[in-house]
Amino acid sequence: MKTFAAVFLLAAVAFAQDAPHPDQWHGLTLDVSTPADAAAALGETSTDKPDKLSVLYIGKWFDKEVQSKPVLRRMEFKSVDGFRMVEAYFRGDKLVALLLSFKDGINPTALKNIYGIDFDPYIGGFAEAARPQDFERHEGKVYPKTYPTIYSLAAVAEKSVIWAGVRNDGFSAILKDSLGARDTAGGGFPGKVTAVMLISRTLEDHKGADLLK
Repeated sequence: MKTFAAVFLLAAVAFAQDAPHPDQWHGLTLDVSTPADAAAALGETSTDKPDKLSVLYIGKWFDKEVQSKPVLRRMEFKSVDGFRMVEAYFRGDKLVALLLSFKDGINPTALKNIYGIDFDPYIGGFAEAARPQDFERHEGKVYPKTYPTIYSLAAVAEKSVIWAGVRNDGFSAILKDSLGARDTAGGGFPGKVTAVMLISRTLEDHKGADLLK
């Protein structure tokens, strides 16, 4: 019995090591990996230049400098199996973000199972204020009554923020929209994830922290 338990424990540890992590991908780790590591893992770059970080619809978390000025190094790779494009962003010599654009989408509801953390739709305050009739609250969180053609999901992990871009343009989405039918709040997310971005929390906006010590 002890032997079986030991084998089971080792198998569980091995599975955990192979499972996706919110701050790791293809052997690259946020805040650890270097441009040389990215080139070794992903091959030849198609673009390598200074750039700002496009954090799309979840910019509220991050330092405005990295969003407005080309203070990061962006390396783009277009020969990674299963992906249309991969972009790696570095501050100094450390990886701070990865944008993974899939050739084929994945089920957005699977993200929680993949990473082991909850994802929520990212709804901008302006959109909710402008059209409150299009949204409803479920367990204190805001959900669209009917999900738009393009929307975002986000999750906050210990070391990273994960953004997922979703396309919801299938026949069922068009039919729901035409009928005014609702998606089920909190019961799963429609469409396909077309891109995932892992962003280091070291890029979060902490300006003013000295005033609060």
